[in-house]
Amino acid sequence: MLMNRRSFLAGASGVTLATLLAGCQRSSAANLRLAMVPNSVPAQLLKAFQQLPERGSSVAVTPQDSLLKLYSLLQDWHGEGNELAPMADWVSLADYWLAPAIRQELVQPIEVASVSRWGDLNQVWLDLVRRDRSGTPNPEGSIWAVPYRWSHLVLLYDPTRLPRQAAQLKTWADLLRPELARRLVLPDHPRLVLGLAQKALKSSANSADPAAVSGLNTFLAELHQQVRAYDSNYYLESLIVGDATAVVGWSDDVLPLLRQYRHLAVAVPLEGTLLSAQLWVRPQAVPAPAPAATDWLNFCLGDDFATQLAIFGHTTSPLLWGVDPQQRPEPLQTPPEIVLTPAIADQSEFLLPLKAEAEDRYGRLWQSLRA
Repeated sequence: MLMNRRSFLAGASGVTLATLLAGCQRSSAANLRLAMVPNSVPAQLLKAFQQLPERGSSVAVTPQDSLLKLYSLLQDWHGEGNELAPMADWVSLADYWLAPAIRQELVQPIEVASVSRWGDLNQVWLDLVRRDRSGTPNPEGSIWAVPYRWSHLVLLYDPTRLPRQAAQLKTWADLLRPELARRLVLPDHPRLVLGLAQKALKSSANSADPAAVSGLNTFLAELHQQVRAYDSNYYLESLIVGDATAVVGWSDDVLPLLRQYRHLAVAVPLEGTLLSAQLWVRPQAVPAPAPAATDWLNFCLGDDFATQLAIFGHTTSPLLWGVDPQQRPEPLQTPPEIVLTPAIADQSEFLLPLKAEAEDRYGRLWQSLRA
């Protein structure tokens, strides 16, 4: 069960990855190689890095149109005799994929002593990327990745399709309101759906035995009756065309949509939400990082990167975790209802790897729900 993420309405500023690639060096000539989903790093930031005078770095990008293909690329590079594109210095990977990448020995630990802002990161990031060889978070483990952006799951809805004078949607429990019957689109992903249901019941989304969470089976049965579709790719379109009244999706997908469709409303559920981070990982077979590779990590953890990521990428740098909303770049402050406040962040979770027996429990529960 691996998570699929995508970009939506990206490139509104007119600079796309495709246009940037036209000016990039050939892979053989570049001194920094990246593999990522297009717009995972906005094209403006790639261009800014290449123009920094003290570095003079040339960048080659290997774009892949899904996280699955990025993961497959790591597997291919780990194999023998492949004749694919030159191996990347850094591959963009979602945190959900980190554990299997470690277990399959597709990536290697990262030495962060030369990453100047590493000590400025909140402990939440150390807890996320410090893992043992099984991919399990472990305070004695190695650093396996460097985070550079993150987002959170939100509830997006069209208030004009609710009954007159209906209350705003504010919590995961509000998904059970009768006016949303067959008008709700949820992610097509078991850990996300079961996770938000557990958050609604004030339990952890990483419970070893979800069946032991009081009231979960009843909540899921009622929630399933509300669902029009489980969809991770076209859920926003369902809301726009009126097929759905409410959808659950990621803040960086939702934020540009809110600026285009001003009548839509958003909420970060008060019970806490689920988090997703994009990380830089280093393929197992890549030798010690060249200076440009280290420069790239420092660039991605810089203040300018954080500001431009908010403007062009509609998402948040790890440096801004726990920062007062009023101190964040302006694009991340509005609408205020989409902001992950420190109080809600304290109740929120990344989806962590489960033991095999727990993974089986989630799988059986998901199959039972969808049957």
